[in-house]
Amino acid sequence: MQDFLAPCIELAEQAGLAIMAIYRQNDIGEQVKQDHTPVTKADIAANDVLMAGLEKMAPDIPIMSEETPIPSLEKRQHWQRYWLLDPMDGTGEFILESGDFAVNIALIENNRPVLGVIHWPAKNTTYFATYQQGAYKKTPQGVERISVAQPANLTLAVSRRQKLEAVSQYLNATFDTVPLGSCSLKACIIAEGKADCFMRIGPTGEWDTGASQVIVEEAGGCITDAEFNPLTYNQRESTENPDFIVMGHPDWEWQKMISPHQRSHHN
Repeated sequence: MQDFLAPCIELAEQAGLAIMAIYRQNDIGEQVKQDHTPVTKADIAANDVLMAGLEKMAPDIPIMSEETPIPSLEKRQHWQRYWLLDPMDGTGEFILESGDFAVNIALIENNRPVLGVIHWPAKNTTYFATYQQGAYKKTPQGVERISVAQPANLTLAVSRRQKLEAVSQYLNATFDTVPLGSCSLKACIIAEGKADCFMRIGPTGEWDTGASQVIVEEAGGCITDAEFNPLTYNQRESTENPDFIVMGHPDWEWQKMISPHQRSHHN
């Protein structure tokens, strides 16, 4: 697993360069997919870089990516390990030119994330972690270990575009906010202690949380569904996540502060 870490960081950075080559071009090739989410030339370019790189690095490990057809559960349920990719998390932010988009690479072993790399091309920053080895942040200045913040003033990482009421109705506490696009980047700022909590209400895929989960856990936090149950990987026909919560320091009384809520699960 550690052997994969440096090549995965390098691959994520290469995918980031492919994205930035298309960023701010007049024609980003924006289209709408069958699930009504946007896709651009940058998503496809990043996916091409990652698929080719991982196939070369570990030809025997299957790959599940947001930008390629997902095999049926029957075909993939026996995978002991596989790569889980979101070549560009935050396509909407890329289109808006906010800079808040990221490349996500996770390695899942026995249905849990054990390696995560999240690269933020616009900031030339990479967050990474492997199981039981801690979480780190790499910038042009060097690499530093990161961890969730000690409880002080509660700070909520919020979407730039989703209405705050959508999440605040579930929170029984006063809080400050940090607006940011991209699910995975919101998880990363919790891992590095710049925010304490993020509640995601609405559709996401397993690739939106795989890399985030190991980074947040290794930094001392956790990610669960909206009823505080563990997230699952590769165990259902659908790869759609339930609503989920990214929580920082365990000393916060999360179960008192957040009211659980149910949403219909699509199987």
